Parts: sequence; C-alpha cells; structure tokens
Amino acid sequence: MKNVLWLLFCVAIVCTASAGKCFADDENKVSGDELRKQAVGTLETAKKFTEQQKGEYQKKIESELTDLGKRIGELKDRAETAKSETLAALQVKIADLRERQKTAENKLGELKSATAQAWTEIKDGLDRAVTDLRKSYESAAGLFK
Repeated sequence: MKNVLWLLFCVAIVCTASAGKCFADDENKVSGDELRKQAVGTLETAKKFTEQQKGEYQKKIESELTDLGKRIGELKDRAETAKSETLAALQVKIADLRERQKTAENKLGELKSATAQAWTEIKDGLDRAVTDLRKSYESAAGLFK
C-alpha cells in the first residue's frame, strides 16, 4: 500500500508539472505551495481509498468467520450423535478448529486496530489463518461422508 501512496504522489507531481507546461512561462507557473496542496490532496485521497479497502476486507473476513463459526457449531452438534470412534476423531478436530478460529479472530482484532498503512501486512497472516480454518473445517466435515 505504501507503493500505491508513493505512486499517487509521483503522479500528482508529474501531472502538476505537465499542467504547468514544465514552468515554461510566467502565466502558467505553479508555485511550490500549489504543488504541495495538490500533492497533499492526492495523498489524502489515497489514504481514504486505503481505509475503504481495509473496511471492505474487514467486513468480508468478519462474515466468513461468522459463517465458519456457525458451521463449526453445527459440526459439533452432529458429532454428538456420531459413533464412538468417529466421535473421538471429531472431538480432536473440533478442538483444533476452535484453536484455528481463535487465531483467525485474533488476527482480525489486529486488523481492526491497524492503521491504513499497516493493514496490508496483517492481511496476509489473516488470509492464511482463515484458509487454514476453512481447510480444517472441510477435513472435519469429511468424517461424515
């Protein structure tokens, strides 16, 4: 995301220089203050965009974790009626699922408190945690097939 902010800043500078015809004559001169204002405006827009992306991603992950939480609960309910050998295996898998769910929820908490600039670093770990949880759920649910 830092690269996006830097790129937008550079684009603002190039656009400003181009609009001023590279400062060729006095009537089209762009002052340093005008350039700074335009650059700050571009950075603010990039920051808002980044915050918007973070919010959308956060909602998506919250929804996915809620869905997986419900499915894990349903799996636990189904496990109670399973045969004893299947029940033992399911209990181990469900305990593992709950741990993975906690890990994903902790990562989500980190994301919620992260700044707009730092959230992309947390995103990768959260993606891995949710993927691990989903795969573990599918493995546990496969015991019923």
